[in-house]
Amino acid sequence: MANKTTNYKLTKPLESEFYDVGVQNENMDKIDTQMKANADAIEALQKGQSGKADLVDGKVPAEQLPNMNYDEKGTAESKVSEHNLDQTAHPYLLNQIETCVEAAQNAQDAANAALDAVSGIVYTINVLPSQNGTLTYNGQAQSPSWNAYNPDALTLGGVTTGTNAGTYTATFTPKGKYKWADGTQTAKEVTWTINAATMTVPTQKNSLTYTGSAQSPTWNNYDSGKMTLGGTTSGTNAGSYNATFTPKTNYKWADGSTGAKTVAWSIAKAAGSLSLNKTSIKLTAAKTTDTITVTRAGNGTITATSSAPTVASVSVSGSVVTVTAKAKGNATITVSVAAGTNHTAPANKTCSVEVTLPTKVLNDNSWATIREVSSAGLGANYWAVGDVKSIVLNGTVRNYTFNNLTVNAFILGFNHNSAKEGVNKIHFQIGKIGSTAVALCDSNYNNTGDGFRMNTSQTNSGGWNASHMRKTVLGNSNTPTSPLANSLMAALPADLRAVMQPVTKYTDNTANGGGNVQTYVTATTDYLFLLAEFEVFGTRSYANSYEQNYQAQYDYYKAGNSRVAYNHSAVSTAVWWWLRSPTCTDYTHFQTVNADGSYRYLHCLLLCWCAARLCRLIPRRMIPPHIPPPKGGGSGREPQIKIIMAA
Repeated sequence: MANKTTNYKLTKPLESEFYDVGVQNENMDKIDTQMKANADAIEALQKGQSGKADLVDGKVPAEQLPNMNYDEKGTAESKVSEHNLDQTAHPYLLNQIETCVEAAQNAQDAANAALDAVSGIVYTINVLPSQNGTLTYNGQAQSPSWNAYNPDALTLGGVTTGTNAGTYTATFTPKGKYKWADGTQTAKEVTWTINAATMTVPTQKNSLTYTGSAQSPTWNNYDSGKMTLGGTTSGTNAGSYNATFTPKTNYKWADGSTGAKTVAWSIAKAAGSLSLNKTSIKLTAAKTTDTITVTRAGNGTITATSSAPTVASVSVSGSVVTVTAKAKGNATITVSVAAGTNHTAPANKTCSVEVTLPTKVLNDNSWATIREVSSAGLGANYWAVGDVKSIVLNGTVRNYTFNNLTVNAFILGFNHNSAKEGVNKIHFQIGKIGSTAVALCDSNYNNTGDGFRMNTSQTNSGGWNASHMRKTVLGNSNTPTSPLANSLMAALPADLRAVMQPVTKYTDNTANGGGNVQTYVTATTDYLFLLAEFEVFGTRSYANSYEQNYQAQYDYYKAGNSRVAYNHSAVSTAVWWWLRSPTCTDYTHFQTVNADGSYRYLHCLLLCWCAARLCRLIPRRMIPPHIPPPKGGGSGREPQIKIIMAA
């Protein structure tokens, strides 16, 4: 709480208080009132003394004395002095005169004191001027206004104008009779300020997305004339960066600071992308693995998962996904790419996988699967010689109609005689009913007529190559996908014909009783074929001796399996079946396998069973049951056929 003066109760602000105009005005009003009262008192006192002589050292000055008619100087004075010195003269009067002189002197002293007091109040400066309001840097010269500044009483000096933000020093010096409250009249310094202009911290204005090139942001609230930009101001990769902004001279932040402010800015990741070079894969025995090449933007980690790992497993190396077959079935491979340095994670992509790996049970596999295994040369890895695969025969073959006849084709060998007949083949023979080997027998079996005959005339001229059996009955004059009508090939199921491939067979293709001539043994390309003498027995008896140089015994028969075949429609009746080897010493016979499994030859007029072969699969033969003709070969009985084919 402020103090009060003793006499006039003027308010004296504390040192910690700010200047208050109201307080100052109140004090001035009190001083003004008292000074007027004092002046009035002095004036009244002065009027009361009007006409009275002044006393100087207790005497009235001669110039104030009235004109008198008196003796010349010294006479009266002398007498008066003598009279005055006489203490007994006029004692009462003297006493009164002394009292009046004393009162007049006291009044004069009081008046002088009052005047001095009033003068002291009027000419004392109790408040040092201070800056009125605030100034903010604007680039122009500015001067402050002042609180408690009376230009009549004070002289303003020092620095009174400034442009830049900062603190300046002005001076105030009392004029004339004016003095400070401490009684001095020396100049006093007063500081005044131009504040720095306030700025808002910049923020990133534009959105940046990774492009592969360097980029810089633009800024909200950025003025290069007011602040200095530093830190990281350019970037290429997606991410967060830090720029700095430092106020220049005359500027400050809203919080009053002038140091550098760190401002984060960013480059967003570009949208990721993902593509696969394959959307479907088929895995087989021939191709147990395959790869998917992944193309993606950036460097996001590639992962892959399989919906059925037991069917198809996956692994990833770099941008290549390897899919490995595990078991027959279907799976979906899902490829994912994580967010990378500069790209977001794209949507997943998928690849469907079909696995057609074979089973160990031959009959459980499709012909397409068997073909795949055969082509890979892997047949022996899954199956064994003698394993069976059922087929259904439908259709008319010459004079005989097969109506949904189920017969088993069985494996004769793997990659049989591959150096001459072709690699990666499985050779099949038609066929078996259950486990019983059978030959296909037509209605004219063992009788003459249009049926499963080797030739339509009693000759072996042209050998196997020119035979009626090869071209017409079996249908090798056409292809499996466009089979000859009324041929055995046309009666085979479509899925089997779709995978049949040609195979090279060597046979005496001249015959006609020409004997053992090497040049007679030439190659034919067949889909269905009969077996040769050496291929069944492993020895040569009646065939051209040079055939065996180009042939090999089939593993099935080399293993000692029976050569006996039975009628497909009467499986208790053994029958003979044709071979493709002509008898080299005459012009009428082809070799046969007897009903007891031994070898012999028959006239070509009798019906042969045919060994039809499917390439790319192991050849399978269809061999007609052999029924020995009457002596001399003129039986008129039609033989049954066995077919050999290579798949």
